[in-house]
Amino acid sequence: MTASLDLPPTPDGADPVIVPGLLSGLGITRRPVPRWITDPDLIASIEAGLIDIDDAFLGADTAQER
Repeated sequence: MTASLDLPPTPDGADPVIVPGLLSGLGITRRPVPRWITDPDLIASIEAGLIDIDDAFLGADTAQER
């Protein structure tokens, strides 16, 4: 079973909401990496989920495609 199957149902009239952390946690999207991080090994560790970057450090300046 996956974690997405354990989520509670949403009301019929609710707008769809997808939390970015959920998408990256399930491996659907890549984890955002701040542009100021240039070390390829550190970038790979962040994208693999081994290192979590606090949202305060992400800001609007993130590399969406690496």
